[in-house]
Amino acid sequence: MFQQAQLNERYPLLSKLSEPLKKAGRDIVGRERETTQLLASMSRPELCNALLLAEAGTGKTALVQATMLVDKGRLYLEVDPARMLSEAGTAENMAAILKGFFDEAEDFVKDEKHELVLFIDEFHQIVQLSDAAVEAIKPVLAASGTRGIRIIAATTYEEFHKHISPNQPLAERLQRINLNPPDQATTIKILQGMAERYGVADEFYDDHIFRQIYEYTQRYIPASAQPRKSILVLDSMVGWTRLTRRRMDRDLLSDVLMETLNVNVAFKVDGAKIKKQLDEKVFSQDWATGAVARRLQLSVADLNDKGKPMASLLFTGSTGVGKTELTKQLAKLLFGDDQRHLIRFDMTEYAEDSSFAAFRSELTKRVWDLSHAVLLFDEVEKASAMVTRVLLQVLDDGRLNDDNNREVSFLNTYIVLTTNAGSEIYKSISQYAADDTGSGKQLMEYEKLIRRSISSTTGDNRFPPELLGRIDAIVPFQPLSLRTQQKIVRKKLHQMVQEVFVKHNVRVDVDARVLQYLIEDKGDTDSDAGGARAVVGKLTDEVTTAVATFLNEHPSEKRIRIDVVGDLISDDKNLLSSDAYVEVSAMR
Repeated sequence: MFQQAQLNERYPLLSKLSEPLKKAGRDIVGRERETTQLLASMSRPELCNALLLAEAGTGKTALVQATMLVDKGRLYLEVDPARMLSEAGTAENMAAILKGFFDEAEDFVKDEKHELVLFIDEFHQIVQLSDAAVEAIKPVLAASGTRGIRIIAATTYEEFHKHISPNQPLAERLQRINLNPPDQATTIKILQGMAERYGVADEFYDDHIFRQIYEYTQRYIPASAQPRKSILVLDSMVGWTRLTRRRMDRDLLSDVLMETLNVNVAFKVDGAKIKKQLDEKVFSQDWATGAVARRLQLSVADLNDKGKPMASLLFTGSTGVGKTELTKQLAKLLFGDDQRHLIRFDMTEYAEDSSFAAFRSELTKRVWDLSHAVLLFDEVEKASAMVTRVLLQVLDDGRLNDDNNREVSFLNTYIVLTTNAGSEIYKSISQYAADDTGSGKQLMEYEKLIRRSISSTTGDNRFPPELLGRIDAIVPFQPLSLRTQQKIVRKKLHQMVQEVFVKHNVRVDVDARVLQYLIEDKGDTDSDAGGARAVVGKLTDEVTTAVATFLNEHPSEKRIRIDVVGDLISDDKNLLSSDAYVEVSAMR
């Protein structure tokens, strides 16, 4: 083998801007066909240059390393575009640097009687620098066969279409070789080889964990390519095993995925517990929480349609009955939080057809960044018809292309649409079929009417009927009774009292008539009245604000009391109106 010292001395640019290609750090499997393609390309008598096209992490460098093992008669050098750019200093100097580099390469072949293979990864970095650089490299590519130089360039599809494809003469001098990500069987072989090399193969009970690594990374890391994403997960597992001597089992895999992606793959649905947890946060919506829990069982048990999102649910009902709150709890149960993993779109912002591009762009960007999440499309009936067609594609195919023409997967998302359409049906339910539990007994009688009402709405409140056939379940929410509103306000009052104590070290006593005032005198069970949102708003406006004002004006008080002053209509039905109001005072 030619000595590196001689390379440094006699071919300074060649040694400065490239170095011998390193041997692969792991066994390379499943690339026999591509290796043959590459060797055949380099055996052509004239244009013996190849362009490897693949997503990052697919194994472009590994393919060249595999080819080097069987191609003993040539010296493989890896060219460093970053060093080249640094040496050139400016775009104007790049053409001269390229010419000098390839001239030295040709001299090497002639003097040493040893053919060269120059591997240039991130080839687009050179091409995009300047037109002069492109013009300098074209004659080298055109005459590579006669000069004894073989060039293997590599880049991604995105960079190829952006920088190389538009220059047809350049593209024609490179034989394209497409590298698809390895399939499951090949990826598993790669992982097994890693396990052997790192001395942890005996820690695997069987090959099932390798399959799970592949399947989970396919599902939860769609933006990255195989085998890199599976290799990184196994590498992390090996680190934990070496540190803690834990077995390489599903529990460790679950912990690694939770640590790196915040995805709880070990999550198991217990129908009774799930529903109980939902009912603790969403009051008197027994049927709705039950429907969500049942759907959750299906998707988390991995028995859902693999070509569509994990679940799609339409929450229907009047404002303030718990649709958004139940969506938050769904995100919390699935992913451990209702902030990062809940992606909300207010569809009133996309009412015009002109908002179509902005909606598609924002939706694909958010899901590309976080592929496992609950997507909430609030008041979907307000969206324009063009925006609705985007949702149809998501529900049908589970994928969309983004602004960079990358395919974005929605297969790991849970989709919730909410609508206020069909409000007249809920108005009837609130007046004639009140239900303190939301058991669904009354809602079942109205189910056909609800569906018909939703699909027949018109004007600005028109629900797109074409969406109904794509949705897994329609989940109606019962209008809130006064008793339910009372439970909600009591909970909010308790939270406010705790917050005042924690933040101000002030104890708060609340008279029973405060709850009576807010619910019975100020409350309203009409479905148009705003439900829990309206009654909590009254609590904030009339109680929390009064407490805040008192605390600000009397910072030294350590115990206060909230009372209602005046006569309540709920105490005296003869009163036509009430002059009652909330008063906050110090306790003596």
